[in-house]
Formats: sequence, structure tokens, C-alpha cells
Amino acid sequence: MLKRRAKRRPFRQQEFNNVFDDNLADSVNQGMGYQIPPLIGHVAIYFYQQSMTLPDAQTFFQYYEKMNWKTVTGRPHKNWKVLAKDWIYNALQQSKLLERQKAKRVAFPDIES
Repeated sequence: MLKRRAKRRPFRQQEFNNVFDDNLADSVNQGMGYQIPPLIGHVAIYFYQQSMTLPDAQTFFQYYEKMNWKTVTGRPHKNWKVLAKDWIYNALQQSKLLERQKAKRVAFPDIES
């Protein structure tokens, strides 16, 4: 019996290098840890690992940069990966909702919703 091979997308390192100016090797923040604020490159790598796109990572980073990595009440966030995981979950739920709505419009074109 043959083993199943993992489906992997080819890693496009050049795409990441062109988008991000910060040099991850020279940074003080060396790891993919939970430090706030993270480097945009670390966020992009995390989103890539979660099968998300580069614009999703940029939108996430820009949103929380605008919020200064703080909650609505002004308290600082402790772990950016928790925020990213929630962001990814919500993005997937939103895409599923849009797919269901599109399928409903195709199946029932006469019904207005």
C-alpha cells in the first residue's frame, strides 16, 4: 500500500522578499514567538502556514498596527498569534457564508433574500 503524500504548495520565497523590507535575520525579535508587535515577515509566514494569502496577512498587520496592538478598551494584547488565529477563523467563516449565499442564489434565482 502506498503512503499518501502531503499536498504542499510551492514556497515562493521571492514573493516574501519583495514585499517586506525588514530583514528578519538582523532583527532583535528573532523568533516566531508571541511578542507584540511582531514583524510583518513573521506574520506573513504564519499566515502562509495557515494556508492564507499574503494580502490577508497584510490586512491583519495593518489593522492591528492602526490599533497599536491594543484592545478596544486600551489594554495591550499579549499574544499576536491568538489574534491571527481568530482573524483567520473569521475570514474562513466569512468566505463560507459568501459561498452559501452564492449557491442559494444559483439554486433559487426567483427568491429575493
